[in-house]
Amino acid sequence: MRTFLRDRLAEGWTPEQIAGWLKAGNERGLRVLGFEAIYAFIYRAAHKGEDLWRYLTRRHKRRRPRRARPSHDTIKDRASIHDRPKDIEARADIGHWEGDFIICKRTRPMLVLHERKSRVTLAARLIGKTAAETISVMLTVFGRINPILRKSITFDNDTAFAQHVLLRTMRDMATWFCDAYASWQKGGVENANGRLRRWLPRHIDIDRISDEEIQDIVITANLTPRKCLGFKTPF
Repeated sequence: MRTFLRDRLAEGWTPEQIAGWLKAGNERGLRVLGFEAIYAFIYRAAHKGEDLWRYLTRRHKRRRPRRARPSHDTIKDRASIHDRPKDIEARADIGHWEGDFIICKRTRPMLVLHERKSRVTLAARLIGKTAAETISVMLTVFGRINPILRKSITFDNDTAFAQHVLLRTMRDMATWFCDAYASWQKGGVENANGRLRRWLPRHIDIDRISDEEIQDIVITANLTPRKCLGFKTPF
């Protein structure tokens, strides 16, 4: 288990992703661990001089006191990913998206939107990671897209997505939410984030990059051929 945890952390997996992977039964012979147990392992290792904390997103050398997590009840009218139609899961139809954020060093967050079938990825810089700012940008982006290509979107339980109902009422899009601490259930956008990280590593200050440069990065990712698309590009 120690070797598995060290290897996954070194590959850029978060404790949440590792816990979700184990819970899904993907590692026979290894017991299930919660993400808090993985954090405890990381910081026990720190006391022994092993700097596993350097692999964490925020790279805190010491564990900060946990704040009370916001209740998922603050996201009203959530629909579970388990109720999502099977054709979305199978990528049988176009127009189904996933949403997430990229956050770098001391900078404003960037909203990332990923279409499941075509693998097209869109991104927009936010002023702040509030529910009002997030929904405002999403309404603008999806307002420019043909309704045939915007049918649903899947989120994790970040409260920045709390105003998702406006996508239903104003853009006629269904909204779905992953299980708690299971962001790997929206693996398409997680993979897209990983691709964008090639140009936007965690230590970079995105505020020093122009919007034009960011869009050049996004276009480059969309013009890269994919094996899963028969070596066509998402575009």
